[in-house]
Amino acid sequence: MTFQDTPILVTGGSGFVGSHLASRLAAAGAEVRALVRKRGDHPGLESPNITQMEGDFVDPATSRRACEGMAFVVHSAASIGSDLADARRVNAQGTAALAAAARAAGCRRFVQISTISVYDWSQGPSVFDETGPLKTIEKAYPHTPAASPHYGLTKAEAERALQAEMALGLDATILRLGAVLGVHPTSSWAILVPAKIREGKVSLSGGSALPWTHVENVALAMELALTQSAAAGRAYNVVDGEVPWRRYVEDVRSWFPDAPPAPGASEEPEKPRDSFVSHCSNDRIRAELGYAPLRSYEDGMAEARAWWMKKT
Repeated sequence: MTFQDTPILVTGGSGFVGSHLASRLAAAGAEVRALVRKRGDHPGLESPNITQMEGDFVDPATSRRACEGMAFVVHSAASIGSDLADARRVNAQGTAALAAAARAAGCRRFVQISTISVYDWSQGPSVFDETGPLKTIEKAYPHTPAASPHYGLTKAEAERALQAEMALGLDATILRLGAVLGVHPTSSWAILVPAKIREGKVSLSGGSALPWTHVENVALAMELALTQSAAAGRAYNVVDGEVPWRRYVEDVRSWFPDAPPAPGASEEPEKPRDSFVSHCSNDRIRAELGYAPLRSYEDGMAEARAWWMKKT
């Protein structure tokens, strides 16, 4: 796909997903404005087609400046902090400010990078599609892979804020991601969680399944969301499969022969328990947009292993 000379704003430009999306768009010819908290030598933002803009998109004036002249907005910035008020400020209020600015600027489409953590797994069916119930109230939600207990709730609130702007005329698409594989200094599943597994701090019994995607697959979903008319007003799960949590932990442990045993390694098999989620369907994005993933779980784990082998 080509975005030759198309001005596109990407928020969260210094992060794992945001930097990768900015890089992919720039490689396709887009003129990318990457909104970052602080300008710097951020991995993935090296292209001459990428201009860094420093600022906080939660501030409406900053959002207006960031969206000015943009054809598209890809909103990947988010907070996974442990403070509820700050998570709301960034995820919900920030999305509301940015979406309002994009609508006022006449942007042709707004793509919201969301998460399957918005779903309230305790209320829904064993197979979650995009009609599944979202988190709505402050409580201790079980079965979430996010580091923050507030991430799923505030990202659900962000989606509702975006829906309000869509009702006023903003053309938008929501992508709900599973655990994103791929290598970047801030990548959770390739770098941050493996570092804890290496130290023996992650249990083999941390959950029943890990719904996954790959950052290259996310980039493809983004391109489809930006270019296909069928994506207007739609939400899509970007989940390419799931692996048992135990397999993920053991796969990572195989990279570190000297790692201490993972908690739960010598325990008896787990008793039946509530699961994170049995399955997250990607039937809608396949059927409506012709989506077909580019990278597999094995690809993502091989990339992460290679990174760690170089490091060690």
